[in-house]
Amino acid sequence: MIRSDKKRDDIYINVTPMIDVMIFLIVFFLVATNFAQKEREQDVLLPETRGTGGLSKALEQNLIINVKKDGEVIVDGRKLGDKELQAFIARRHEIASALKVKVRADKRTPYGDVATVLAIVERAGVSRPYIDTKQSLLEP
Repeated sequence: MIRSDKKRDDIYINVTPMIDVMIFLIVFFLVATNFAQKEREQDVLLPETRGTGGLSKALEQNLIINVKKDGEVIVDGRKLGDKELQAFIARRHEIASALKVKVRADKRTPYGDVATVLAIVERAGVSRPYIDTKQSLLEP
């Protein structure tokens, strides 16, 4: 058998960049999950619609208003009355002119309460508020 006098260098894979990326992804998903859960903690049962799934959001340009089944309005974890809600939306609209307001109403909420909130949003200067629903995936 022929042997070579050259020493063979060991081949290795540097895993440090891969570990850095994995740590970054773990931190990113932990933070993103906390932001997403902030508005989902409310006791609101959404009606369902058929859709293809959710899209990413720009948090600073979105305002989510929760309307509970008893008509109670909650924004950012605080209960607000009609005048307080209108003032809050108007301040946010001044900061972000492209403000998107989503109204998450419990499906057991009387429509009059939802209509009142939509009217307040429009009076505050937001021309097209959205009504948020729970999306179920399309079946093939």
